[in-house]
Amino acid sequence: LTIFGVTNVITSVFVESALQSVQHYKDLLIQESVQAKQVYKHHLVQVFKQIDVDGSGDVSMVEMEHFLSEPELKMYLESMDIQPEDARTLFRLLDKDGSGRVSIEEFCQGCLRLKGEAKSFDIHCIIYENQRLMHRW
Repeated sequence: LTIFGVTNVITSVFVESALQSVQHYKDLLIQESVQAKQVYKHHLVQVFKQIDVDGSGDVSMVEMEHFLSEPELKMYLESMDIQPEDARTLFRLLDKDGSGRVSIEEFCQGCLRLKGEAKSFDIHCIIYENQRLMHRW
């Protein structure tokens, strides 16, 4: 009976240690993700400043087209997982309020959304919205 008691204590210590280790690993993953996002956003701010040649704090379509006409700057965006194939389309996607100008906030939020490949969730959202619009007609 004493052996079973000792075995239970050892097992509970091992399980508790494993649970703490898992929680620590989750915390590290979250911290790493937050740091990566901050670094990415810092890079986006630097890109925005390069695009905003007149220093107005907003980017116009002309500034965006000029920026994307320079291969080195275009490759910089591509290195950040943003594929700017068409300047006008990219500008429209970033110009959420339809003002004809892209603010630094619109630019950063838009680029964060456009980063990387489409996820399954994104595709299902599009399918859902299309079906919803089809039922309205």
